[in-house]
Amino acid sequence: MLRAVIFDMDGVIIDSHSVAYELLCESANEYGCALTVEQIKGWGSLSSRQFWTKVKTDYGLPQELSDLIRSYDADKEIQKYRGMMPIPGVKELLAQLRHSGIQTALATSASRYRTNAVLDLFGLHSLFDAVVCDDEVKASKPDPHIFTLASDKLAVPAQSCVVIEDSGNGLLAAQRAGMKCIGYKGLPHVHENMDGADLIVTDFSRLGVEEIVALVSV
Repeated sequence: MLRAVIFDMDGVIIDSHSVAYELLCESANEYGCALTVEQIKGWGSLSSRQFWTKVKTDYGLPQELSDLIRSYDADKEIQKYRGMMPIPGVKELLAQLRHSGIQTALATSASRYRTNAVLDLFGLHSLFDAVVCDDEVKASKPDPHIFTLASDKLAVPAQSCVVIEDSGNGLLAAQRAGMKCIGYKGLPHVHENMDGADLIVTDFSRLGVEEIVALVSV
């Protein structure tokens, strides 16, 4: 029986990718990396630590990983969210789930700082029963810990949870956690391989609670 739905944030709740690609490219190139936005897109959805680990390794940067992570201007990214809206239909879906007595959680590879800023900016705090950020786990997706920690916070077993993700790493993490996964493919500039997802959607307004419930009934 479905008892909880766990949402990713970037690319599922907000279209942060369109902002982050440019800023990550600028930030890395301050270290002389000569990266392009297209290169970064080709790396797929990475957490901050995964992104900077790859940049440090690929370009032989001498800086400590923690210093590279701190060098990224999260406030600049957050400022660019102003004027944006959540991805169409996602707030309505969250409200429908809660109205149906199904718990919701946010499990994101973003920092707690940026996550709280998004929740504040778009008035989303009341739509989630639990929030888990990358700061709380030792390994980023595709490690499943972020999803198992979310289910623990909700006191719901993994087999009663469905994850909504837009990345291949997120899909793998959900599967490794023993959860069904819905792949969101509604952003034309995000090209993640979601093969193997239990359901693919491109429009949240066309996704009903009944369809999600059905995923844990088979």
